Amino acid sequence: MAMASTSSADKRPTDDDGPKQPQKKFFRSRAHSNVLNANDFWFPATPDDVPVESYFPGRAGEKIRFVDVGCGFGSLCISLAKTFPRELILGIEIRPKLVEYVQKRALALRHETATSAAPAVAAGPAPLYDNVWAVHNNAMRFMPNFFAKGQLEKIFICFPDPHFKRKNHRKRIISQPLLAEFAYTLAPGAVLYIITDVAELMEWMVAHLTVSPLFDRLPREVYR
Repeated sequence: MAMASTSSADKRPTDDDGPKQPQKKFFRSRAHSNVLNANDFWFPATPDDVPVESYFPGRAGEKIRFVDVGCGFGSLCISLAKTFPRELILGIEIRPKLVEYVQKRALALRHETATSAAPAVAAGPAPLYDNVWAVHNNAMRFMPNFFAKGQLEKIFICFPDPHFKRKNHRKRIISQPLLAEFAYTLAPGAVLYIITDVAELMEWMVAHLTVSPLFDRLPREVYR
């Protein structure tokens, strides 16, 4: 579904022969984190302090436009990087092991494309993956520190934690206060995408987005 909107810089470990593709089995993590208590993160004082050059070498001065909130192992981020090579894509994930995995995967893909002699095809040059990165942070707390008003074109929230118990509903990523923060970072006409396999949670998210004056629901034809 789509809705339209009216640590210090991370270290980069490598191996002697260049960055290697990580294996998920070595990056096991707890399924859930207490987002209400997760505040011990490095965060920029202002969006101008985001170390873009550190995250995206050679892309200094560009703005992050796509954000995957709760990016997990980063499959969507990597796919977006390939599909939209001119856009900077940032994943935000609260579990450090998963962030490490995404960072290592991005570094390995950059190394592979940099050392490959594959020629450009008709569809365009091979992706360099210099436009994708992930950070260890809590999007429920620090979105306005990373992104200026109207900066983002797309926010993706894919399969968020459902927090079934009523007492934990305040931990859900879609709520009226958080929708205000998301809308602040989105440009007019930008899109917030949501997806879940939990019917109860989808009903919750749709209900909150529907009553919000900051978002309009897009017809399915728009994003097919």
